[in-house]
Amino acid sequence: MSPSAEELLAIARRYWRADQTHDFRLDPSPEYVRYEGLWDEKRKEFNRWEALLQELQRALPDCKVWDYTPPTANPSFGALVYPPSEEVTHRPQVTWTVAGYLSILAPVYTVHCVRREFLGHQLRSAKAFLGPIPLELRGIADIVARGIEAHYGATALPLEVAQTPVPLYVNLMKPPETTLFHALFTADPWNIL
Repeated sequence: MSPSAEELLAIARRYWRADQTHDFRLDPSPEYVRYEGLWDEKRKEFNRWEALLQELQRALPDCKVWDYTPPTANPSFGALVYPPSEEVTHRPQVTWTVAGYLSILAPVYTVHCVRREFLGHQLRSAKAFLGPIPLELRGIADIVARGIEAHYGATALPLEVAQTPVPLYVNLMKPPETTLFHALFTADPWNIL
């Protein structure tokens, strides 16, 4: 069972601030010190995450599976799965990516999709879809979800809880736009490789 929104907010408050008083100071905030310390510990487990990515690649041989764990930028380990697609250079091309994130702050994960539109190699737009997974990507999303659950025992964070507004500053997200999703996984889910 996933923790409640209140429990997750209490956890997030340990790592994100409710104000910007430390933004222009040389000394780090207590929250940032805790966040960096947690990442130091979680980095020691990175080979476990890599094992999961290798397992996902074997389970999805026609797809490309990539690690998307930017060092300390997101409070989560990230996996991106790219379904096969044709490259089209003369007209807009729409690509979909399945993204799975395992929070380092709480035992929860999410799987969502990102739709990107390209003209040649130039990105024109990107949008994250946190709600229902498109039918043609559900098989991939299910494999990612089952892999995270099997390797980590984490539970999926329900969308209604993920969208709970929180009074916290998370990277470039600020209240009232900040949600538990941003505090636990990534502040910019559309910004992928």
